[in-house]
Amino acid sequence: MADRTDLSFTGLTDEQAQELHSVYMSGLILFSVIAVVAHLAVFIWRPWF
Repeated sequence: MADRTDLSFTGLTDEQAQELHSVYMSGLILFSVIAVVAHLAVFIWRPWF
């Protein structure tokens, strides 16, 4: 296999790393929105302070 100098230490090209980052960030935002909605729902149901 030829030595590729355009790869990072992870073995991903810059384009692959950017795509992985965008997918990761989308999942993180979705998880955060769901967590905030769940916390608001529980707070409305039974306030904790």
